[in-house]
Amino acid sequence: MAIRKTLTSIVLAGALALGTAGCSEDRSRYVYGGKIGEDRVTFTQESHFLDENSNILTVTKPNGRVIKYTDRVRDDLKLEYVQITDKGIITTYTVNDEVGKPILEEAQKQFDAYLEKIDEAKAQKIKRRINQGLENLE
Repeated sequence: MAIRKTLTSIVLAGALALGTAGCSEDRSRYVYGGKIGEDRVTFTQESHFLDENSNILTVTKPNGRVIKYTDRVRDDLKLEYVQITDKGIITTYTVNDEVGKPILEEAQKQFDAYLEKIDEAKAQKIKRRINQGLENLE
């Protein structure tokens, strides 16, 4: 009887893991590493076993300040926190505190704008590759 209970638990845990793995949207179209304007920009995804995935946009400004925008919950591209590193001092703002809420609202606007710029940069790269291929056919 104990073996049957254990086996049932294992099967249910496996089904849950497989079921939740397919629930989040594919955000790989935003995976990027390069420059946008003067900023160095990377967008990465982190997978967490039996936990939600994270979308992380890291922007390094020309003056060295680093802004890390993080969407961790529900993979919905809505920020849970932003972390700013300036001259070695790290400050984290979350949507759940009085100071962080207006900062996260502005950070969300910046995050969305960077995602649009990433789409544009990728589209331009594809266009350049197509044009190069067409020129090579001549």
